[in-house]
Amino acid sequence: MRAILEGIKVLDFTRVLSGPTATRYLLEMGAEVVKVEAPTSGDLTRNSVTQKNGRSGYFATHNRGKRSICVNLKDERGVQLIRSITDEFDVIVENFTPGTMDRLGLGWEELSSTNPKLIMCSISGFGQTGPLSELPGYDGIAQAYAGIGSLNGELGGAPVPVGVPVGDVLTGTNATAGILGALFMREKTQRGQKIETSVLESYLQAHDTALQTWSVTEGQTIQTRNGRFHALVCPYGIFATENGYVFIAAAADNHWNDLCSAMDRTDLLDPQHRWQDRFTREAERDLVNPLVELWSSNLSRDQALERLQKHRVPSGPILSIDEVGNLPELRASGAIEVVSDPVLGTIVVPAFPIHFSGAETGHSFEAAFLGEHNEEILSNFIREPDSIASLTDSGVLFEEPISTRPSSQGVSSFATNKKGD
Repeated sequence: MRAILEGIKVLDFTRVLSGPTATRYLLEMGAEVVKVEAPTSGDLTRNSVTQKNGRSGYFATHNRGKRSICVNLKDERGVQLIRSITDEFDVIVENFTPGTMDRLGLGWEELSSTNPKLIMCSISGFGQTGPLSELPGYDGIAQAYAGIGSLNGELGGAPVPVGVPVGDVLTGTNATAGILGALFMREKTQRGQKIETSVLESYLQAHDTALQTWSVTEGQTIQTRNGRFHALVCPYGIFATENGYVFIAAAADNHWNDLCSAMDRTDLLDPQHRWQDRFTREAERDLVNPLVELWSSNLSRDQALERLQKHRVPSGPILSIDEVGNLPELRASGAIEVVSDPVLGTIVVPAFPIHFSGAETGHSFEAAFLGEHNEEILSNFIREPDSIASLTDSGVLFEEPISTRPSSQGVSSFATNKKGD
């Protein structure tokens, strides 16, 4: 079975999460990804907090299968070396501060002038232009500007950030969608194009009710944080049990009736009861939510879930991370997978979240060591009298000084194809 993006080559200038998510998705669909990193530490996530034997689980998770070249772009020789290979690629992805690629001489206008089929995707925190464009592009800052922080936390308490970088992952997903669309259009026009997306725009897309409610009510209703429960619909939120918590989503009338059955509260099923009206339940959520929690808090988490799911009430357990990693259902469905890393050993990682009936996806790739593929990728593009060794000695190239290298990734097409062949 063939991979969807078989034969597509991607040059990856991205770091941390939003860009690496996009290039990981492209790789999982069969593209060949070459990651450009800076001496001497590479991607920031190579040195993240959680490490084993000097190896970062964060980096390994999001960069498995990508080849690594480590080039000093502060040296003109490094820039020229990168420029010499850009025509070999179908897609370039970068998430530098806006304007950086242009200042390096690696911007869209320059690169597309010699590679008209090139697709270039620029990812940023706040867009390529405008008064916010030069702000540091971290997920939490975009959360703040998108109003997401104001929606999380206890009622009347301080704002609380989202526990995972949702915006970064959404932005990587949006970038992937844009790149796939541009590749599809290229088949019709034989020309590439520039794509831009940002973390702020991704978070704005994630608003379900808050922004729309403010707009529709002309500012009369401003949604804010409401602790464990939804600020508008009811019952919808996290409810305590004897030994944990469950999420219950029973705002719809039919689900409310199912919840009443699960709680053995047949009196609430009376058609004349005021809570049979969804809008009344929402208006009286300060009464409804405690009633539901009074029921759930007298049961264990498993007992509550058994009752809820028996009656088809949308619900689930609030799992700890160790429970997620060991949940048999996630492994059986392919949502997570166990892979082998030459330094970390066996690790659990999220699997590629899209499943195709007629295409191959996903491989147990290993993450590259920093600069591991300098010679493989760059040797055919270096002009005499320079060489891999001389450019390494002069600081233009860098290679992580580890003698044992993984060999299961195979050989890149760059190892045999010279520029222009």
